Amino acid sequence: MISYRSDLLCALLIGAMVVACTESTETPTPIADAGPTPQGDGETPTPDDGAPPPDDGPAPDVQTQTCEASQGKAPVAHAVTLPLGETLFFDGDDYLAFWGEDFDCPVTVEKRPGKGQAQITGGGSRLTPDAPGTWQLTRGHTDVTVEVTATPIGSDNFLNYNYTPVTPLALVGADTLYAACPTSNAVQVLTLGDDGATAKALIPTGGWPTSVVEWPGSGYVLVAQTARDSLGFLDMETGALTDAIEVGNEPAGIVVDGDTAYVTASGANTVVRVDLTTREVTGTLSVGDDPRALVLDTAGKRLFVASLMSSNDHRRGLLESEPVPNEWQKDIAVIDTDSFELIGYVPEVGTMIRGIWTDGARLIAAVTHSNNDTATIDKDAKPHSHALAVVTIGDGGPEAWAVEDIDLDYREGSPGPAASPFTIAMTPDGDQLLVTLSAGQAILALDPDTLAEIARYPVGNDPRGMVFTAGRVWTTPWLDNQVQGVAVPIVPGALVDIASASIGADPMLPSIRQGQRMFNDAAFSFHNDFSCNNCHIDGLTDGLVWDLLVDGNVNTLAFRNVAGTNPFLWGAQLPTLFDFSREVLKLVGAEASGEQMELLTLYMQSITAPPNPYALPGGRFTEEAEKGRVIFDTSVANGGAACINCHSGPLYTNQQQVQGKTPDMLTDVPALIGIYDTAPYGRQGQWRTLEEMVAFAAQFTGAELPAEDLKALTAFVRQIPGDALYLNSARPLNQSDHVWNETPVELTFSQVLSPGQADGFVIERLADEGAAELVAGSWSTSGRVARFEGEAPLELETDYRITITAGLTASLGQTLYLDTIVEFTTGAVPELDVSGSWLATALLEGSPVGALIGDVGNPSAIMSFLQSAGGNLTGVLQSEIDGATLDHVEGVTSATTVVLEPFLFGTPFGDIMVDTADFEMVDEDGDGWAESGVGKVSAIGFTIDMTMKRVSYPDGVDILVP
Repeated sequence: MISYRSDLLCALLIGAMVVACTESTETPTPIADAGPTPQGDGETPTPDDGAPPPDDGPAPDVQTQTCEASQGKAPVAHAVTLPLGETLFFDGDDYLAFWGEDFDCPVTVEKRPGKGQAQITGGGSRLTPDAPGTWQLTRGHTDVTVEVTATPIGSDNFLNYNYTPVTPLALVGADTLYAACPTSNAVQVLTLGDDGATAKALIPTGGWPTSVVEWPGSGYVLVAQTARDSLGFLDMETGALTDAIEVGNEPAGIVVDGDTAYVTASGANTVVRVDLTTREVTGTLSVGDDPRALVLDTAGKRLFVASLMSSNDHRRGLLESEPVPNEWQKDIAVIDTDSFELIGYVPEVGTMIRGIWTDGARLIAAVTHSNNDTATIDKDAKPHSHALAVVTIGDGGPEAWAVEDIDLDYREGSPGPAASPFTIAMTPDGDQLLVTLSAGQAILALDPDTLAEIARYPVGNDPRGMVFTAGRVWTTPWLDNQVQGVAVPIVPGALVDIASASIGADPMLPSIRQGQRMFNDAAFSFHNDFSCNNCHIDGLTDGLVWDLLVDGNVNTLAFRNVAGTNPFLWGAQLPTLFDFSREVLKLVGAEASGEQMELLTLYMQSITAPPNPYALPGGRFTEEAEKGRVIFDTSVANGGAACINCHSGPLYTNQQQVQGKTPDMLTDVPALIGIYDTAPYGRQGQWRTLEEMVAFAAQFTGAELPAEDLKALTAFVRQIPGDALYLNSARPLNQSDHVWNETPVELTFSQVLSPGQADGFVIERLADEGAAELVAGSWSTSGRVARFEGEAPLELETDYRITITAGLTASLGQTLYLDTIVEFTTGAVPELDVSGSWLATALLEGSPVGALIGDVGNPSAIMSFLQSAGGNLTGVLQSEIDGATLDHVEGVTSATTVVLEPFLFGTPFGDIMVDTADFEMVDEDGDGWAESGVGKVSAIGFTIDMTMKRVSYPDGVDILVP
C-alpha cells in the first residue's frame, strides 16, 4: 500500500486534505476512521465498556463502479494536498482512496500551474507533479483538485516514523554530492572541493528518503522513498523528482548494475529487480528478516543482501535449549544476477548486519552480536559485541563458505568498543578499509589485509554512508543534519580536521532530536558498547528475548505509540516512561541527568506507526479482515473470539495487567497497532509468526474457530490501522508525580487535528475531597499539537486532570471515540539536583549495628540517581556491598532534602526492608548541584548514619568545579 504520510507531507494535509463536494447529488465525505467497530455480544457497547461505539459515522466515498457506469452522473469534486516530490498512483493510493481499486476510468490532467510540465506516465497509472500550485485531474465523473505544495513541514505537523538512512550519499562526478535527509523529506545537493562542502539546492522528494544512488549515464539519481513504498527518479538537470514506481513495503538499500537496479524492500522481506529503462519491477525474491544493505559482485554476477535482523544462536535466550535452525538464519542472501534466482544463504554471520562490502574474494559484513543467552543483563554483562564477519567466497553453496569473526571491541590495539559498525568502504588507494561506527560517533580505519585497527577519527552523531573525493572521505552524521569530510588516509592521533556543511530542513524539535541522539549513542552506556537502538531498532524490536531485571525473560517491545500504553514492561511494574528510565539506567549504567532522561522520554513518545501496508488505500480493511473484525469483537458464546475484552481502546489495549498467555505470569496487555511489524510474539517470544500467535490467542479465549475464521481474524489483526487518531505523547506524562510546575502542558496526537477544536480540552485542579476546579487559561491547537497556556504557573504539590473529550477529529476524518484522561501531580521545587553517581557510606564503626554484625568497617557502594525537574527521583546500586543488592529506589528531592520511599535491600541473609531513608544534601560551590550529604537509614529497628559524596556528574553536563 502506498502511504500518504510521507511527511513533507502532512505539511499540508492539514485541512486541505478534507474531501470536498460541489454541485453533486452524491455526498462524498472525509476518509473515515478505519478503527474498530466492535459488536460485542450483538449489543451496542457503551463508552464504559472501554470499546468504541458502532461505526455509524461517515464512510469513505469509495467508487468501485466501472467507468461506463459512471458516465452521465453528476460531477463529484475532491480536494487533495500533495507534497512536491511525491507521485500519485491511480491504481491504489491513500491520497486517492475515494477511487477504491476497481474504478477503471482513465485519468486526464485538465489544468497545471504555470511551470508544470509533468505528464501521466506508466501506461496511465501515475502522475508526479513537477511544480507547486493547483493541478486539476478528471476521472469519470470525479474531478480532483490537487494542491501541490513545496512548503517544508513544520514541527507541529511532523510524524516520526523513525526510518533511518541506509545508503544516504551518492557522489556524481568528482564534486557533486547528493545526501538523503530522511526527516526533511528531501535530498540535499552539495558541491565538494578542497576548501570544504557547500550546500546547494534542497530537492523535495517526500516519503522519508533513506538511500540515494546514481544511475550512471542517465542524468538521474534514484531515491528510496521509504514511506511511499516507491523508487523515485530525480532528474539532475531540472533538480526535481519527476517519476516514481512502486517497489514494495519500505524500500531501503539500492544498487545499480547498468540499467538494472536492485532494491531491498525492508518491510516486505524482499529484494526487487527494476528495469530502469522501462521503469518496471521485473522480479521479486523473498529473503531474510528486514533486508536493508546490499552489494554487487559484478564480476561474479552475484548480489549479496544482508538481513538487518538476522540470526542468533538463542533467539529466545535462556528459554531456548537448542540453537536456532540454520534454515531460519537467513543472514546474507546470495542471488545470481543473470537469472535473478536465490543461490542460498550465508548463515551464522551476526545478530544484526548493518553494512556489507565485497572485493569479489571476500564478503565483509559489519555485525553486532546480541548475547541474550546471558543471565541477568546489567551494565557489566556486555550484552552486545561488535565485529566484522569476513566471509571467504569459495566453491559450493554459500552455506559452506568460511566465516571468520573479527572482534572490533577488545582485541589488541583497540581503544575500546566499536559500537554498531555500519558502512564499509575502501579508500581509493586501497591502503585503508574504513568503517563508520553509527553508535560510536567515529570512522574506524583498518588494515585492508589483516583488518588490524589503525586509527579512529571522531565525527558526529550516527555517521552513515561514505564517498571519496577531494582527498577526504565524506559521511553524514545524519542525527546532526550534517555532511562531514575527513582527510584520508586517517592518521593515528591526527588533529581534528573536518570539513562540514549543514543539510536539510529538519522539522523535528531539537528536544526530540537530542533524545534520539542519546537513544542511538553508545556513550550513554557504562562501557560505551551499545545503545538503546541495539534492542529497539529504529523504535521497533530486535526480535530477541532477554533476561531483564524485574521483568524476567521477556520479548523486546517496540516503542511505536508507546505513550498511551502505560503501565510499562511486560509485567506492568512501571507506571510512567520516566520510571522506565531507571530500568534503562541500571541496564546500561548511564550517568545521566533527569533532564537527559526526559529528553529520551520525549523521543520515545514521538515514534508513531506509519499507515498499515496490509490495509487497502485509506486504511480500509479487506473484506476478509472485516469478517475478522466481527470475530475479534464478538463474544465466544456468539461465535467470536472476544479479543476486545482485553484489546480495547484506540491502541487496542485496556492498559490492564491480566493472567495472559504466558503460564503463571501476570502480563500487561500489549497494544496491537503495528503488530504486523513486531515479530516474534508473546511475553517470551513464544510465537514466531502472527498466525501462530493469533491461533493460540483464539484457543486461549476458549474460541473454537474454523480455519477460515481464524484466517480472517489474523487478517484483521495484521491490518489494524496505524493511522487512527489517538494521543501520541503527553507533557506532563500520564500518572506522573512531582512534575515541575512550569512544565509546558502539551498533547501531541497521532494525526493532524481538524482546526477549531480547542474546546475539546479541559484541565482541572483536583481537591482532596474530589472536587474539580477549572484552571484559568486557554487551549490552542496547531497541527498535531494541543497546548495549554495558563494565566499563572501550576500550583505546587497539586493534582491535575486533563480531559480530551470524545469526538475530537483529525483532518483526514479519524475520530477519537472515547474520552482520554491524563493525570499528574506537581511537586515542590527542588533547590538542588542530585543526578549522577554517589559514594554511599554506612557509618557502622562504633554503632550498635556494627557491634551486632561484627567488625565490617564502614562499607561503601556506588549509587546513581536521576532527578526530574519536579524533584522525582529514581536510583540504582552500581556496585555491591559484600553481596548485598538493590534493584532500585524511588523518592523525591524537596528543597535540599532527599527522601526515599521504603525499599527492599537484598543481603546474603535475606531481604531487609528499609523503612525510612532521609538525607540532607549540600551544594558546596553554589552551582545548583549537590556535592555531599548526610542522612539516616532506618531498618529492622535500627538507625544507621550514612554519608553521601558525589563521584561524578551526569555525562554531558557541563559543570565548573572549583
